[in-house]
Amino acid sequence: MLMKKNTLLRTSLIFFLTLCCSPCSADDHRCRISEESYDIGDGRVLVREHRCGNGGLTIFNMHDDEDTAVDASLKVIRQNGGRLVELSHSGERLVSFNLGDETFRFDPNRIFTSEGLKATLERYGRYTRPAFDQVAFFASALLDDYRLMEGELVITAHNNGASSYSASSYLPGAQYENDAGKVYIEEGSDPDDFFFVTVESAFEDLKGAGFNVVLQDNRTVSDDGSLSVLAGRRGIPYINCEAEHGHLEEQVKMLEFLWKLSPGPAE
Repeated sequence: MLMKKNTLLRTSLIFFLTLCCSPCSADDHRCRISEESYDIGDGRVLVREHRCGNGGLTIFNMHDDEDTAVDASLKVIRQNGGRLVELSHSGERLVSFNLGDETFRFDPNRIFTSEGLKATLERYGRYTRPAFDQVAFFASALLDDYRLMEGELVITAHNNGASSYSASSYLPGAQYENDAGKVYIEEGSDPDDFFFVTVESAFEDLKGAGFNVVLQDNRTVSDDGSLSVLAGRRGIPYINCEAEHGHLEEQVKMLEFLWKLSPGPAE
């Protein structure tokens, strides 16, 4: 059960910058940046929102150590218009905070269901109800304040390490085989660069364009608290653009295809 939203201590800093790619071109969209901070225990997470132009899609980046995903997203929204919402806290994947004399850590992409949130606290430290409530409150506020589940499509951008996690992780006999309904890997491609989706129509469109893609099985997927699980439960189309760290050009190409596939205004 989530705590009421008004009990979350939140401070805001809003500023506006005129940005464009370097060097700038006539096709670049000028961008506005706003920042808002959320207190979790004695810790603080900064949410940075980049808005470029008046249209385009929204991309959500949750892990503070996935810089290629951020760079690729910024390049695409500056060129095509859109919005990037990114979390910033420590430069690391996990968020840490203290409550009293206890330290807690969690993966910010494992907090969107109760079961997943409890599991991520236990995995990286320990679970207590007060710690759970703090993080659950943050997760609810994040989704509500940035309307991340209110559009027609949820897009996230992530990075992985070479051969640590890829489309191959969902093949029969692999670690996450039960989470996938379908897997397509283009011959000769790098399986580290792939899309993960929750609806079959997106799977078929991306497969047809020659991209590696995995379709989540919304009936059997493990409840790890990730945003894809929540989107699957709510019937909201979700697309994660996953690329290996450093594969900037490939991730830009992947994200640009989504703009062609599903044009629309930024939320």
